[in-house]
Amino acid sequence: MTDYLKTKELYFQLFLQCVLIGFLCNTTVGGQSKEFGAIYQFGDSVSDTGNIIRIAGPNTASANLPYGQTFGRPTGRSSDGLLMIDYFAMHFHLPLLNPFLANGSDFGHGANFAVAGGTAQDFATLAAQNITYRLANNASLASQLGWFNYHVTSICYSPAECKEKLRKALVIVGIIGGNDYNLALTQGKTLEEVYQLVPNVVNTILHAVEEVIQLGAVNVVVPGSHPRGCMPSYLVRFETNDSSKYDDLRCLKEFNAFSRFHNHKLKRGIKKLKLEYPGVAIAYGDYYSAMTWVLRHAASLGFDEDELYTTCCGTGNNNYNYDPSRPCGSLGVSVCSDPNKRVNWDGRHLTQQAYKYMASWLLTQFLPALQEVDA
Repeated sequence: MTDYLKTKELYFQLFLQCVLIGFLCNTTVGGQSKEFGAIYQFGDSVSDTGNIIRIAGPNTASANLPYGQTFGRPTGRSSDGLLMIDYFAMHFHLPLLNPFLANGSDFGHGANFAVAGGTAQDFATLAAQNITYRLANNASLASQLGWFNYHVTSICYSPAECKEKLRKALVIVGIIGGNDYNLALTQGKTLEEVYQLVPNVVNTILHAVEEVIQLGAVNVVVPGSHPRGCMPSYLVRFETNDSSKYDDLRCLKEFNAFSRFHNHKLKRGIKKLKLEYPGVAIAYGDYYSAMTWVLRHAASLGFDEDELYTTCCGTGNNNYNYDPSRPCGSLGVSVCSDPNKRVNWDGRHLTQQAYKYMASWLLTQFLPALQEVDA
């Protein structure tokens, strides 16, 4: 084994020990200690801590058990427990972020604007592309930015004070955009047609990044897409007997290639923004690699390798225990005995345990790119 490979393997073993013992060994990553006074999160169901309940009502699946069962109660999180944003907050010794639409909540250390089902593009833009948006209220990125603007101006008395507050904060713009693509595919568009949506989705995300920077943010994380070809919802819908359509992780190649295409365009846009705003740290969040890392090291992390793509909460006459017509929370749909052994929760979202390891991996990836701030 070469010295490089030995070093890489040693790093992996040390990192693995850290995440198995606790969340992270300490609050120092990449030789740098970072502290933030607040976190502001935008996005969709990967990050929503309860806004969807305030929009769609208490009958929403994630407002009821078995969602939240590991956490102790349902909160609107699309998982059995915590999400990556919860682990990010804990890493910085901050309270878990309250959903912005939860009136009367404490937003002293940030707020969560993400909404399950949220899209990057707004209602009118989607409609112009013959994509129907069925969420009860328009929870697009533009709406979330509107809430953010309202919140920021409500906690300060001048633009200068707003900039100072945001200077001490971490802003995470995404994951978002996945629902734009999901809606298009489920409404009959071909993958080739969905590729044509990418430039506008990416530009919408980058515009949001510019907006939060102009308000005063100096530390921004922009997450990319996860490998959608590894999700049971895709593995069931686009299942094929052609083995050449699957990669070494048993995921659908063409949909993972699409995710990488989106991520490539996003990273190119981030690079341009860095040149335009040299005083701002804009870090790419490599959610694709974080998830594939978990899948590749599932056994070492304590997951059941034989059930790698089997949903914990679901049912279905297929290898993935997933039926889109009988989602998690429906009458008669069972839950596995130990969610900590599964990567996938309900076919479209991951378990708390998977999110925990992804969050840990991501912190080692993007934290070194951020600026030191006096929180």
